[in-house]
Amino acid sequence: MLATMVLLNMVWVASALPDAEKVAWGSAVAARGQQAHGYLPVPGEGDAVPSIPVTVIHGTKPGPVVALMAGIHGAEYVPILTLQRLAERLSPETVRGTVVIVHIANVPAFQRRTVYYGPLDWKNLNRVFPGSATGSPTERIAHVLTQEVFKRVDAVVDVHCGDANEALAPYVAYIANAKDPSVTERSRAMAMAFGAPTVKPLWPDFSQPTRYTSATAVALGVPAIGVEWGGEARASLEERSRVETGLLRVLRQLEVIPGGAPPPVKSRFVSWSESVMSPVHGVFSPAVRPGQRIEAGARLGEIRDAFGRTLAVPAAPFTGVVLFGATTPPVNPGEPLVSLGQMADTPPRTAPVQPPRPPPVVLNHLYVVLPAESFEALRALEFLSQEFAQVDGGLPRFEAPVPTAQSLYVRGQDTYLELLGPDNAFGEPVGKVGVGLGVEQKGSLSRLVGPLRLALGGKVHQERTQRQFEGRGQVPWYDVLYHAGTARDATLALWVSEYVPEFFRALDPDRPWRADDVSRRAFLGPRFKPERLLRNVEQVSLELSPQRAATFVRELVALGYQQAAPPGEVFVLEGGGMRWQVREAARPRGLLEVAFSLNRVKTGPRVYALGKGAKLEFSQNTPEARWVLADSE
Repeated sequence: MLATMVLLNMVWVASALPDAEKVAWGSAVAARGQQAHGYLPVPGEGDAVPSIPVTVIHGTKPGPVVALMAGIHGAEYVPILTLQRLAERLSPETVRGTVVIVHIANVPAFQRRTVYYGPLDWKNLNRVFPGSATGSPTERIAHVLTQEVFKRVDAVVDVHCGDANEALAPYVAYIANAKDPSVTERSRAMAMAFGAPTVKPLWPDFSQPTRYTSATAVALGVPAIGVEWGGEARASLEERSRVETGLLRVLRQLEVIPGGAPPPVKSRFVSWSESVMSPVHGVFSPAVRPGQRIEAGARLGEIRDAFGRTLAVPAAPFTGVVLFGATTPPVNPGEPLVSLGQMADTPPRTAPVQPPRPPPVVLNHLYVVLPAESFEALRALEFLSQEFAQVDGGLPRFEAPVPTAQSLYVRGQDTYLELLGPDNAFGEPVGKVGVGLGVEQKGSLSRLVGPLRLALGGKVHQERTQRQFEGRGQVPWYDVLYHAGTARDATLALWVSEYVPEFFRALDPDRPWRADDVSRRAFLGPRFKPERLLRNVEQVSLELSPQRAATFVRELVALGYQQAAPPGEVFVLEGGGMRWQVREAARPRGLLEVAFSLNRVKTGPRVYALGKGAKLEFSQNTPEARWVLADSE
């Protein structure tokens, strides 16, 4: 290790930028052997952005130019206070080269005490690099840091801690896949020199915008590390002292200050990490703490709505150690709740492979039991089968429905509607709605059992259904998951299924089937008629009792759907190409509306009456339609 560090330090000497007798970062101008304070302006039109406070320590001897940064997130106080102290401690007489200290990179966020985001445009500074000179305020800050700091230095140390709402286990991160391997090795050496208990290699996709500070520096050929230590809007003396000690170790390793290479510290490496994001707006109660080892499927906490009803119970996607977690109640969709890491004793040399995940869940079909008047109006509507879609009587032959049929199947490309009359063969009551979801990866249904059980707090049944085929007897049809507590609900049933390939082969024995094909399109493909209007169901609006609405939302969230609008009278969830809108009512009306995507814009008559309070209406200029079952206002 010592030999490696010596070699790397020799590289620093060779690659150091030419030393000037006088250097300037904004208004901070320092001659050799001087320290200067000043500000980096953030130019641009629109909202005025405060200048960035910097300190320049220009050593008496030539050497590398190193940037130490704090305040990328304005409510991370450990690095801000640590760099204030370090600026006092570093003397130009003992510094070799130049140290540029960026005290508060995100001044607007610091002044307004905002978490994650800048208050002028509500963007995360560490997600918009390399920024834009003509962009929003946060993007302009990123542009200034890229041009005036990253492009002018030999090394970057970006110091963070948990934001005001986060606690974390300390670690140091470096970019492990720089285009130039020497940049990776120098970054890793800096990370090891810091002396953190955990080191986290990162593998960004350099074909995309860099987004992050360290990735931006590395993309420019500048070694960089990110430090994470402390959090929760606190800055204890112990935390600040430990970060200061680590920074001094890095400066010694780079030969910016005397003392020789620091002694090695035994660290563990994060071989894979992932943050579990909140799927909803709500109030979070964590159930784990930083540094804790937890098993795959373990409960990470609970998210409730403003009324105290459970919306989500997030689970650990794999076995690992908690790196950081949210500790304050407010959470929003897409914000991290808990970050987990898998640990190793040696640094990974190749990008890790993501552990298996629960499969995407999509809408297969929707059924509704209509009152006699509405069902008879639909059954008599020639437009439905002649122009709108294929309409049939169902399995196994998909023949046209007989005049007295109590079931109509309206087929799209990936989804279909099952319309039932009051005298249907299934004995379902008028107003009952069924939501049939599905997975499209063979053998993946079982990975949803854990999340559903955790979210619903009860037993989730998994079983296989069968279908009778003439000449073949009972054939496996689909595997299904459902919650016993809601399966017989008089208002709404929800289940998740996975087709069995043997069923497809029995359905169309002459068709060449793939052995692993369980998709909706495989089932509906031969019956889809693109010359007609219907493509797919894309939005469903429901009105349910408060208790059933809360359970339905919890089911959808456990299956991967995310809240797509702020809390209000309508709870909106999206995922898998679907949008769900759920209302609550003491006397719920059930299904209110179904929205369709179409293969083309409908011409001619655009509204069809379908019995009392129901209509099928088409958009004037876009390939969309709505089936409104009742007045939903």
